Amino acid sequence: MEIFTDPIGYKKWYELHEKIYESERNLVSQFKPTNCLDIGSGPGIFHEVFSGRIISLDISIFMLKQLGENEDKILADAHYLPIRDKSLECAFISVTICFLSNIEDFYKEISRVLKGRVITCFVPRDSPWGEHYYELGLKGHKYYSYANFIKKKELYDILKKYFEIVKVKSTLFITPSEGEKVDKIEDNDNGSFVCIEAKAK
Repeated sequence: MEIFTDPIGYKKWYELHEKIYESERNLVSQFKPTNCLDIGSGPGIFHEVFSGRIISLDISIFMLKQLGENEDKILADAHYLPIRDKSLECAFISVTICFLSNIEDFYKEISRVLKGRVITCFVPRDSPWGEHYYELGLKGHKYYSYANFIKKKELYDILKKYFEIVKVKSTLFITPSEGEKVDKIEDNDNGSFVCIEAKAK
């Protein structure tokens, strides 16, 4: 996919939409990602709010090359994690689920390697921005045309099979027609960027 071979263009999107990025980054920071495996890390967009050891896993060598030389990197398919059973303290996923071929198999694999918590951040299909991105994808958008946006209930149903959901927060309550601004954070899933923390059973 073109999206995975263009890390500069990928990072440029966040620069062009800096207020959306700031809203999302502020939300991610509230989960205090520590000692995490970032699955589908790309060029490490949210790493500035991570602490402890960060391991970046991505299917694209082009994305991993954008990370610092001293960072731990794994070139692998997210469906087949080269990680020992019950060894991970934290797994972090942002938007990656929109580009997976089988989301349930992915979370089943995470449940195998996880002993702590998994943080999933995504743009639901059933949200104003999810609908907006979906429509742009239908028109051939460079990134969104590859995405498969999932609805909130679909993701909750999968997560509950393998984990216990402990926290849900969201941001981006504005609609695309209202433009972009740094938005508030609430303890619900009513926003267009939702983060869910779940722990291993």
